[in-house]
Amino acid sequence: MKIVWRKEWVNDYESPWSVFEKLSLVNLVDRNEVLKVFGISRVKNIKQHIGDYHRNLLLLNGFDLQKLHQALDFDLLEHNKNIIHALIAPFHGLYNSRNHWFHEKLHWCPKCMEKGFHSWLHQFKLLDKCAFHNLNLVKSCPDCNETIPFLLSNKQLGYAFKCKCGFTIASFHISSWNEWKAPEQIDQAILEWIRSNMHQLDIQPRWIVHEQHCSLKLLIKAEPKETKHIESIEPLHQNDYYSQRFQKKLLRNYLKTFKQVEDKLLKNLLGKHQHCITQLMELRKINDMAEFPEICPYAYAYVFWRKALLKKEHFYDENGKIHTSEEAPLLIEGYLEYFSEQIVSFQMKTQQCIDTKILFWIMEKIIIQFSENFFNAWLEIAGERSKKISAPSWNEVNEMRDRSFPIIAFKYNFIEKSSSNCVEYHHFENEEVPAYKYVCPYQYESAIRDTYTMKSYTPQAVAILIRGDKDVENKILQNSVETYVKKLSFFNTR
Repeated sequence: MKIVWRKEWVNDYESPWSVFEKLSLVNLVDRNEVLKVFGISRVKNIKQHIGDYHRNLLLLNGFDLQKLHQALDFDLLEHNKNIIHALIAPFHGLYNSRNHWFHEKLHWCPKCMEKGFHSWLHQFKLLDKCAFHNLNLVKSCPDCNETIPFLLSNKQLGYAFKCKCGFTIASFHISSWNEWKAPEQIDQAILEWIRSNMHQLDIQPRWIVHEQHCSLKLLIKAEPKETKHIESIEPLHQNDYYSQRFQKKLLRNYLKTFKQVEDKLLKNLLGKHQHCITQLMELRKINDMAEFPEICPYAYAYVFWRKALLKKEHFYDENGKIHTSEEAPLLIEGYLEYFSEQIVSFQMKTQQCIDTKILFWIMEKIIIQFSENFFNAWLEIAGERSKKISAPSWNEVNEMRDRSFPIIAFKYNFIEKSSSNCVEYHHFENEEVPAYKYVCPYQYESAIRDTYTMKSYTPQAVAILIRGDKDVENKILQNSVETYVKKLSFFNTR
C-alpha cells in the first residue's frame, strides 16, 4: 500500500491521535485499516475484535514501529517519550504507569483542531485549558455529548475528524493540508516547565500531587503558602508504618486536625448559633403535638457538614455529646491514604525511613483546607435546604466532597546531607468564595431560653417516652418524628 504523507504534518507536542486522523483523511482509510497496515504480526492475525491494548496511543503497543517510522519519516514513539517525560518527570515515582497522568477520553481545543492539531498537552490532566489559546478544552461531542476514546479506534468516530453523530470536529479542504501545523504561541510558563524537564533524568525537587486536584499553573507560578524545614527527623521503618499501632496514631492525628477546624468554627462563625445547633441535633420542640421549629441555616450547615465528614448514620445526637467528634474524617479517607502512601514511598526512596513529622504536617494541611472548603459548600446550600427541610443524597454529598477537595501540591526539596531540605505547601486560594449571610430566627434572649426548656424528640427519646404505649397520640408523634428525620436523611448509597 502506497502511503500519502508529509513529514511536516507532525508538529512539536502533537499527539498520535491527530497524526493518525490526518493519515486516515489523506489516504481515505478508516482507523482499523491503518492499524492493520502498521500493526505488528499479532495484530494482523486477529480476525475479529482488536482490543484497546493494541490501540494505545501512548506506548503504541500494537504497531510495527520500524514500518511506521519509515512511512512517516518520523520516530513517533521517541516523540511520545520526549514530551511525556517533559510533562511528568517531576512526579516520577508517584505512579508506575504513565497512563495515569493522561485522560482516557479525548480532550481537544477547537482552535487547534482548525489546523489539524491535537496535543499531548490537551490530554495532560494537570491542564484544563489549551496551552496555546487559553481556551477551555472540549471533553465530549458538542452535539451528542458522547465522549471519544483517546485511542486509534472507530468507537464514536466515523470519517476522519468526525463524530459518529455527524458532528465535524475539524473540517478541511485539500488546500487546507498545507496549513496543518501547530500554533505558533504557547504559554511561556508551560514552555519553561517542558524545557526544564526535557533532558533531565534525575529531577529534583519532586512534587507530590493528586492529578485530579492539581494544576500545572499552581506548580509553575505559585509561591508556597507555607514551608516546613526538615530538621530533626522522627524516623519510622516501613513495616512499623503499616502496624495497627501507628495507623491508630495516624487516625488520632486526623481527628485532632479536624477538631481544630471544628473548634474554630464553633468559636467564631457559629459562636452565636450553638443553641440552634442544640435544637437541631437533639430534635427539640415545645411539646408532643407541636411542629419542629424552623431550622437555623448556620446550624444546618454545621450539623450536616459534620455528619457527612464523619459519615455518621444520623444527623441527630442520641447521646447528648453535641460537639464532641469521636471519629476520623472518613469521607476523605481515600484521598488521605493516597497522599500518605505517596509521601511514604518517596521518603523510603530518599531517606530509607519515614519522617513522621513531615507526614503529619502534610496530612494536617490537607484536612484543614478540605474541611474548611467542605463547610463552605454546606453553607452555600444551607439557606434553601433548611427552609425546605431536605438533605442531599450521599451521591450529591460525594460530589460536594470532590468539588471541595483543594487544589494543592507539596514540593519536596531533598538533597542528601543538605541542610536546606524542606517541603513546600502550595495551594490555590479560591478568590470567588462568596460570604453567605443568613438571618437566624433565634438571635434574641427569649429564643435562646426557649431552646433549653424544649424537650428532645429524637427517635430514641420518643421510644423511651411512649414505652410501648401505642395510643393514637403516641402513634401520631412517632410517625411525625420518623417523617421529619427521613426528610433530613442522606437516602441513597455512598
